[in-house]
Amino acid sequence: MSYMKKQRARSDSEKQYRKEKLQESAKKLFSFHGYRGTTIGMITDDAGLSPASFYLYFGSKLEMYRTLNNMGIDILQTMITDALTAAPAGSNAKIRAIAGAYFRFFIQEREYYDITAILHLGHREFFADLSMVPELEERTKTLLSVMATIISEGIKTGEFTQVDPWKTAVTLWGMIDGVLILEVKHSTGFTGVKIDELVDQMIELMLRGISEK
Repeated sequence: MSYMKKQRARSDSEKQYRKEKLQESAKKLFSFHGYRGTTIGMITDDAGLSPASFYLYFGSKLEMYRTLNNMGIDILQTMITDALTAAPAGSNAKIRAIAGAYFRFFIQEREYYDITAILHLGHREFFADLSMVPELEERTKTLLSVMATIISEGIKTGEFTQVDPWKTAVTLWGMIDGVLILEVKHSTGFTGVKIDELVDQMIELMLRGISEK
């Protein structure tokens, strides 16, 4: 490798390293302080970089937030795909696998969960740039379509009763999210029921609801 190529490779590697440092710091701070409570200065201080360096990679704080949102969805999609690959045959088992993967995402990637759930950012602000809307809508629809397809297969095999697959998929996803939001709000502690027990109970109830003939 020539000297110029070595220098270019080193420069590209350094740029990628700095970008990843900024992303890691932003992910941590957005999750802990929220979108509005986090400044670009806080992100660069945590990353050990100058404020000016932020704009070499991101046009704004909102762009950074959206980037992390997409990264989080990538991780969730991979976890769901892996869970479905390992799941036993049958639609019931596959729905359990999806719910379980989402719960693991919540536990193992909590910072990304907070960002993908847009918990710290107003809906209007997040979608201020309308060019972002179609991409996010399609990514969400893709996840829901996987569940709707499994429900349709379950209806054909007789595992599930006759329901609207799309509406049921949206409803089930909302039920999963609802239980997780209880934990986010620290509303599960006083009940004496652990979050994993609530998730298991929710999965049992929702599957029983679409399995009863």
